[in-house]
Amino acid sequence: MSILPLSSWRRRALVAMLAALSFGAIAQPLAQPEVEVPDAIEAQRAPAGSVGTLALDTTSAATDLSINKPTGWWFYTGINATQVSSYLSANGARLTDIEVQSVSSGVPTFTVRMVANSGSYAAAGGWWWYYGLTAAQVTAYLNANSARIIDLEPYDIGGGVIRYAAVMVRNTGTAARAWWWYYGVTSAQIGTYLSANNARLIDLDSYNTGAGKRYTAVMIRNTGADAEAWEWWLNQTPASIGAKVSAFNGRVVKLDRQANGSYNFIQVRNTGSEATAWWYWFGFTSATALLNYANQLAIRPVDIVTYLNAAGQRRWDAAFIDNANASTRRMRGVFGQTFLDANGNPTRGIFEAYLKQVGGSVKVSLNSSRRAETASALKSLHLLHSMRRVAAGTDTLGSAFTYYEYDVSAGGNACPNPALETLANRRTNYNFETGLDQMMSISDNRTTRGTVIRYGGFAPFNTTASTLGLTGTTMRHNIGCAYRNLSNGLYEPTTRRNDTTASNLARIYEGVWDSTLLSNTNSARTEFLESANPNTNGASNSLQLIINSEAAKLGKSAIAAQFGDLVRTWGKGGSYGTCLPSSTGSCGQKVIVRSGTGLIRLPIKVNGVTQYRTYSFARLISDVPVPNWNDATDTMYSNAYANAANELYRDEIRAALLTW
Repeated sequence: MSILPLSSWRRRALVAMLAALSFGAIAQPLAQPEVEVPDAIEAQRAPAGSVGTLALDTTSAATDLSINKPTGWWFYTGINATQVSSYLSANGARLTDIEVQSVSSGVPTFTVRMVANSGSYAAAGGWWWYYGLTAAQVTAYLNANSARIIDLEPYDIGGGVIRYAAVMVRNTGTAARAWWWYYGVTSAQIGTYLSANNARLIDLDSYNTGAGKRYTAVMIRNTGADAEAWEWWLNQTPASIGAKVSAFNGRVVKLDRQANGSYNFIQVRNTGSEATAWWYWFGFTSATALLNYANQLAIRPVDIVTYLNAAGQRRWDAAFIDNANASTRRMRGVFGQTFLDANGNPTRGIFEAYLKQVGGSVKVSLNSSRRAETASALKSLHLLHSMRRVAAGTDTLGSAFTYYEYDVSAGGNACPNPALETLANRRTNYNFETGLDQMMSISDNRTTRGTVIRYGGFAPFNTTASTLGLTGTTMRHNIGCAYRNLSNGLYEPTTRRNDTTASNLARIYEGVWDSTLLSNTNSARTEFLESANPNTNGASNSLQLIINSEAAKLGKSAIAAQFGDLVRTWGKGGSYGTCLPSSTGSCGQKVIVRSGTGLIRLPIKVNGVTQYRTYSFARLISDVPVPNWNDATDTMYSNAYANAANELYRDEIRAALLTW
């Protein structure tokens, strides 16, 4: 499958998816080592009723571990300090988590997590990051910056010499917290400090010394707005973490993987006003797998751990929190009923949804930048490229058009085979305009291939996509042939997949509607829309059901039919049954693809006058595994996709009805 297989060592916790202080004391290293406690320790569970009203954070002033407001975030692995700084600058971001991935001649490489330094995540007063510091230097920077630590990473530069990488934020004004940090301490000492300070941990890391295991710990006072019911545990297996999370109704916010493969972790209560959707996973096999997992679910990592497993393979663990707006969260729930597995993990192919008001904001963005096969929905790129040529005056719609008949019985559904493009199979009964109309109206693969022949292959279409900023789009094969290499009969998706994204598909239609991607010179824009299956007959039956439902909730059932009659749409769908290859290139796993993209106009009332809000949209499922095409599983997935396709508009239908 396109979603990479992950380690079976996994646990997931998901809740409500379907739904002026000093910088603190600094501990000094101990003169005498203390005995390490070998068993799991629970330290500092907040007593019931002692921490006031608990709720998710509204800003990241304390940390970003318990705030789920949507924000931009980035994750990089195996990079050096110069690259960290470059990415921070390019993204307008700040670091929230730093892991030392490796050390060579005392110089570290990093795995880092960063968030947009704006809005609820802005670091008021400033923030800093450092590496290669001694404990004394950490202290000096804290004092110089009037700062506090939000993440501290100890690492050995060789010979047992410990240095620290640190991320710190200004500890003044509204960001000020009573806080403490410690290094070279035992677990027993951490428990003592937590009790003495009435604090909770926000960061915990272990490291080995000649005197035994030692820890760094960062804590803040557990009172007022920062109060959390919480626990910390040492020396846990993934299975025991899952059990403790379940028993506590918790949410993991920090993971510390130890050399022996066990974990220390911190969790907070995830119930009531503190509840949020969240996930965690052990053993991502690649950085791409981690990113795909997060983007599929519209979630943000709050902690990432990387390490080499017993076989010397690089792996990543992560804990995540919801990062979706309300409409995207709802759509995740709609898709999730069918396309997430029983544990809430995205193991059943790719699903995407995107909805944007033309000239306005993005309403839904669910995995919308993931490159995926979309079958015939990508024919909108063929149409756009052709119409841009018409607008430029380098082609005309009335000119002669050539295409080929590959399989009479299959007709327009045939897989174009260049070997069959012979004089006997040549067809010239359409002009160019009719060929494009056939490509869009009956999804004719023959005339689609005709446009590719007309312009000399895939390269011109890819150039158009690149020039117009459709960076997730690459055409590699003739639509209708799925992943098959006709020369050898093998399935080769790596080289035969047409990649695009939901946001790219929607951008084509928005760019045509607002004339930013296609002018109306030589009637090009008008002709694009006329070819793009315009529907002037109002809402479909399934969409009307959603209109009726929302109108009833608002006490406006009387106008539901009138509203539906005024809905207008343009667009193109796509559908495939194909295979992901076995090790020999034969059909290893049958999969299906379903997609749709276009425009929808919803009627609104402005001072009693009917006007419209126009939206570009795309939604898709891709590489969804089925036992057989057209079987009961295929039907279940196809029906679930169709349901999600209409649910995409529900919130905006409600908003439009409110104007009536």
